Amino acid sequence: MLNYQIAIPVPFVTVEQYCNLTGMAKGTVIDYIRKGKIIIKKKELPKEKPLINMVAMQRLAQQEAEINFP
Repeated sequence: MLNYQIAIPVPFVTVEQYCNLTGMAKGTVIDYIRKGKIIIKKKELPKEKPLINMVAMQRLAQQEAEINFP
């Protein structure tokens, strides 16, 4: 099991903020959201801007790291 800590300054970010953090293109991020590769907060209204769930993304990364490096 890996032991590390990653500080997540905010639990949710906009697509634009995620692009700035990761260096990914906006179109790629939107495509990954549609494919379920990037986890977003459940929308209450259909026209709401998607908010990327950084806590869930960190947990996913941790799970994948533990699978690849047991």
